[in-house]
Amino acid sequence: MNHSKSSEPETPPSVTKATWCAVRSRKEVNLQIERLKSEGISTLRLGIDCIKFNTKKGLSWYNWLLPTLASDFELELIFDNFFHCPPSATHRKHSFHEIVEYFIHRHGQYFTLVELWRNPANRVKHDIDENIYSEDVIFTATWAKRHGKKVSLGGIQTIDFEWITKLISSQFFGTIEYLNIDKQSEDEWRTNTKFFERTLRSLFKAKGLNTQIITTDDNLVNFQPLKEEIAC
Repeated sequence: MNHSKSSEPETPPSVTKATWCAVRSRKEVNLQIERLKSEGISTLRLGIDCIKFNTKKGLSWYNWLLPTLASDFELELIFDNFFHCPPSATHRKHSFHEIVEYFIHRHGQYFTLVELWRNPANRVKHDIDENIYSEDVIFTATWAKRHGKKVSLGGIQTIDFEWITKLISSQFFGTIEYLNIDKQSEDEWRTNTKFFERTLRSLFKAKGLNTQIITTDDNLVNFQPLKEEIAC
């Protein structure tokens, strides 16, 4: 499953779906696969739920799901970095970096690009003067790039602006394919996303960066759950 060999950053394909597939019935997923194929979908941006991965059934599920989907679609993986994990939760069987590392080593032949999200907790505690490379998403992005994967940052919000400008200054974005702005998370996005996007484009242009900027759209597939999902 190879993407274009062009050295230019790739804009996500037009016939693409972002898919968050719950741990559930394999038969139902196979039916959904046939539906997506009939719609002409060629690429799936597959969301990886880090909380579910940290369960025995979740690990088994993803080990089945990736090769199954890869037989019919080009895959790009989205890692949510415990985005929905309660702030008070401290114990994690596997860290964000370990999860991404697992997928690259175990299923790396099925995808060439990973989209990494910033953990919301880091938005609260981040000190702009600290070493940005110590944050899990930056460390993981650097590691994934060294292992031959294209890397993008997703789930970006206006609150991340100062953090992003520091990344631009560090030349980190020279290795990033695209930046995905999340305009659906908060009501405020309806009024300031365009300004935020224009500002970042200007900064990228001024620094001579080829990183593309996209915004989260409504082109999502949430495989319809059965009456009862598999308990995790």
